[in-house]
Amino acid sequence: MSTPRRRDAQANLARILSAATAVYAERGCSAPLSDIAEAAQVGVATVYRTFATKDDLIHDVYEPAFRAAERQALDASLAEDPWTGITSFLEQAVTTMAADRGFRDLLGGSSGDALGWSRPRTPHRLVTLVEDSHNRTGTHLDKLVRRAREAGVVRDDLVAGDLLLLSMAAHTAVEIGGSAHPLLYRRMLGFLLDGLVPARGAPTPLPEPGLTNPQIADLDRRRHERTSGAPEA
Repeated sequence: MSTPRRRDAQANLARILSAATAVYAERGCSAPLSDIAEAAQVGVATVYRTFATKDDLIHDVYEPAFRAAERQALDASLAEDPWTGITSFLEQAVTTMAADRGFRDLLGGSSGDALGWSRPRTPHRLVTLVEDSHNRTGTHLDKLVRRAREAGVVRDDLVAGDLLLLSMAAHTAVEIGGSAHPLLYRRMLGFLLDGLVPARGAPTPLPEPGLTNPQIADLDRRRHERTSGAPEA
């Protein structure tokens, strides 16, 4: 039977992981541990007793996401129709990352300074998780792209790395669209998918409308207000 202290530790672990998942998804991996502690309603010291470093916390938050991404790539590589595999992988990857800024940080490599990966003499398990997951995902995508080229459904010069870069390109639309236009990235994904096809009779209909100049100006105003601290209208 677990002791009261053990049950308290387990409860704290669950609260911290839940809070960190929400905070990192919204604010990215640069969010300080004090924000995690506040959201979990525990002291910062409790966070440090539970996780030795910030990297350990981020590892435990995002390990399931990396495993899920690997499974998505594997499933895509095994799809009966390789074009369906490519479209499903890109749509799932972009949709997943659209909802999680921290995951985009890790995949895009923009969080290294905040995580302090350069400090340990040996690679931290978070670094190993990211690198190994990239390698395994890349192996599945290599197979998928090879099958798609052999079937003639994509350009002959497409390589697996292009799929990762294309998904990252679509993420820019996530940042720009923000909460005002949360599905803007699907329009960019439509353009990107059309660019993979060797030939087509007509452009594929896009799932989202484009932004007008007034809408772009409004987004610029919102970003300025967020960075300057002024309240949004």
